[in-house]
Amino acid sequence: MVERFARPPTVTASVTEAIREAIFRGELQPGEPLREKEFSDSLQVSRGTVREALRLLVDENLVEAFPHRGAFVRELSSETARELYTLRALIEPFTVRMALETGTYADEDLERLRTLSLRLDELERTKGDIYETAKADVEFHYLICSSSNHQLVMQFLRSLQALTWLFMINIHLYHSDVYSDEPSHSEIYEAIRSGDPSRAEETLRSHINAAGRALLICLEQE
Repeated sequence: MVERFARPPTVTASVTEAIREAIFRGELQPGEPLREKEFSDSLQVSRGTVREALRLLVDENLVEAFPHRGAFVRELSSETARELYTLRALIEPFTVRMALETGTYADEDLERLRTLSLRLDELERTKGDIYETAKADVEFHYLICSSSNHQLVMQFLRSLQALTWLFMINIHLYHSDVYSDEPSHSEIYEAIRSGDPSRAEETLRSHINAAGRALLICLEQE
C-alpha cells in the first residue's frame, strides 16, 4: 500500500512565497515595480516561473499588472481601504453570530483565540514586530470566521486577507502614531466567550470599523 507523503512545493509556489513574504515584510513597498529579470537572477529561476508567480499574486490582490508597463506592488488608496473595511464589517460579524448561534466554536478554538488576543494586545502595546502583529491578526480574524463553517463566505474572506495584511503593514510602518479607538482583541475574545451573539457581533464590528477609520486617516495624511 502506498503511504501518504508530503508533496514538496513547486518552484512557482516557492517563488510566489518569497515575493509575498517580501511584500508582507515591507521590503517591497506599494507602487514598487516587480521586474521579472531581477527576480529571475536573484532567485535563480526562469522568467516564466517569475511571471507565473506574479500572476498568482495578482489573484491575491497583492500585485497589479498593466499591459506594456509590467507588474507593481499594489498601490494603496482610500477608496480601496473603505471598500475593504466596510466589506469586512459586514461579513465578519455575520460569521461570528452564525458560529455562536450554531455552537461551532470548539474549546481548542477558544483557547487559541485567547492566546492570540493576548499576544496581539501585547504586540500592539509595545509596538512589537509588525510582521508578527499582522500574521497574528490575520490568524485571529480567520479563526473567528472559519468557525462559522460557511465555506462560500470563507472563500471570499480569504481573497481579502492578503490585502488586509498589506494595509496593516502600511499603517504600522509609516503611521504608527495614529490613534485607533477600536476594541482590543481581548475584548473581542471575551465577547465571543460570553456566548452572546449580539455582543460578539457588535464588538467585532466596532473593532473593524475603528481600524478602518484609523487607516483612512493615515492614507489621507499622505
